[in-house]
Amino acid sequence: MNYSKAMETLIWNFRLDYDPVGIRFVFDESEIESLTVSHKAKSKLSYCQYLAAARSAKHALFMEPDRLLCKNAQPVFGFRSLERHVDGKNHEKYLIDSDLSWQVPQEKERLSEGSCKGIYMAPMENFDAIGVDPSVVFIMVTPYQAYHILNDYMGAMNKPNLTFFATPNSAVCSGSVYTFNKNTANMTTMCAGSKTSGKTEMNYMNLFIPGTQMIPTVEQLIKRIKTTGGPSLLGKGGQPWPGLDVCSGCPMVKFEKIS
Repeated sequence: MNYSKAMETLIWNFRLDYDPVGIRFVFDESEIESLTVSHKAKSKLSYCQYLAAARSAKHALFMEPDRLLCKNAQPVFGFRSLERHVDGKNHEKYLIDSDLSWQVPQEKERLSEGSCKGIYMAPMENFDAIGVDPSVVFIMVTPYQAYHILNDYMGAMNKPNLTFFATPNSAVCSGSVYTFNKNTANMTTMCAGSKTSGKTEMNYMNLFIPGTQMIPTVEQLIKRIKTTGGPSLLGKGGQPWPGLDVCSGCPMVKFEKIS
């Protein structure tokens, strides 16, 4: 199993609308030269916009700290220090209260200031050729797809439940860093920025899985398919995607095979 096969397996069995994207936080500048980049942004963009290009157009991109437009994402990645008159003020439209609004950016998951030299983003399959693991795998999913992927994740990681990290904004940037820092899956709704810039449309969720835990998750999916017969978890499970969607146990909904 490699990242290319894992990506193909996820897309086929869960009918994903977008490519899973590998995100690599680069802390050693010497690593940058080994990264395969296919496109370069002509102007500063948000983190969400970079990811949208990677998942939708298969672009392989490297975002330098000074090429990040989003002010809310800059301190999340440690590209600058927090400033109350900027970061607290930016959150007042969400929470109104100035003290609470300043507390939000301080308690978001962040990378240590100055540690990250840039962020590489590309379809997950690209990481086979590079020879490194993504720090995080980002997948834009429907709630139904997320439910199945997270069940396979819990099975693979031997976890009976999961806790997610939500903030008033920074759903994608801080959502990614939470998964990296805590080494666990995370899922967020859209935020204002990811809705407009990242095109997290209203029926999608942002799903994050630690890079090194992605292949075991897909291996769990394959094991489950071999055991039950199919990827669907509806009813008895083991049905083709998305499975038979009927009221469980209803005596009115019965079928028999015609010989």
